[in-house]
Amino acid sequence: MRSPRPVWSVLAVLCCVLSSTGALGEEAPWAVVLGQDAKVFTAAKQLAAWKQDRVFAWVKPVKGFPKVMAARALPGLPEDQQFVVLGVCGTKEEAEGARALVRPWVQGASVQQLTATAALSCPTPNALKSPLKTDAKADATHPFPDAPGLVLTEHRLNPRKVMECRASDLLLRVAQGPAVLAEVLMKGQCVGPCTPEEQLQAKERVAALQAQVKQGSTTAELLLKDSATECMARDSHVQKVITDLGMPMAVVASGSPIVSIKKPEGVLMAPGCGKLVQSPYLTGPGSNDLSLVEVEADQPGPEAWKRFNVSAAGQHVAHLVWASSRCEWRSDDPEPEGQDM
Repeated sequence: MRSPRPVWSVLAVLCCVLSSTGALGEEAPWAVVLGQDAKVFTAAKQLAAWKQDRVFAWVKPVKGFPKVMAARALPGLPEDQQFVVLGVCGTKEEAEGARALVRPWVQGASVQQLTATAALSCPTPNALKSPLKTDAKADATHPFPDAPGLVLTEHRLNPRKVMECRASDLLLRVAQGPAVLAEVLMKGQCVGPCTPEEQLQAKERVAALQAQVKQGSTTAELLLKDSATECMARDSHVQKVITDLGMPMAVVASGSPIVSIKKPEGVLMAPGCGKLVQSPYLTGPGSNDLSLVEVEADQPGPEAWKRFNVSAAGQHVAHLVWASSRCEWRSDDPEPEGQDM
């Protein structure tokens, strides 16, 4: 027969269990820690910077949070540190869900289990009241690489027909489960001659231009290329989604078969200030094929999304810089010579 374990061994195992689960078998709470420092001032300064960047827009915290807390209020964490805490949750799953809501911008955020009970203050998603329309059709879903549980989704909705044109709108959303955190609607439209009268006039104009072309008019030849006799769709479409900077950035193009507006107007749609923010238009060299757009941060790290280069087909398109005060990306490339201001 095996000899019984010494009493001290049994007690040691019991202490380990109680330290993580509580005296009655309940799970010890989990703190969502955004950062830490030995000095209160440094931790508070970091919290103020995050607030300025509005990184908490997707979170509905308990009153008084996020805040700087001393270790004595967070049993089990290092005693010589001050912690920037988003909240304290009852389970690890709840804490990880809360962390995901700020992780795109606070990449050092972590969940840490305490060793004793503490007042719970778990935040929840700051959800929009925006149910999907019944005609919405899901196109694609893109996860946030550094924030498990967050997704960027594409939907087509409001399908409509005007003569030959079939158009619809593009809805981009950021969601966590059923909670919609941000969305933007990019409306499609029908362009060109979209009434019987306009189409008759367009055909007469084309016939007149063709006659001038036969007579050798180069101007008429150029105008003919820009003439349409049908009603055509000008919709927005996601060309690709880039996750190199820690969050999905959708490359969206809006185009039309009409020559004068055939070149796609490309933009990046990316999260910022709790919204989906549109970049300046990507109209530089090589941007005809927006499926080839790439981004590269000036410097790696948690703030890589604030300054980055955009290229297409190996050619520089723009250098974008985040302006937190206005919640927008700006291009700081020099204006081309001779361009009017």
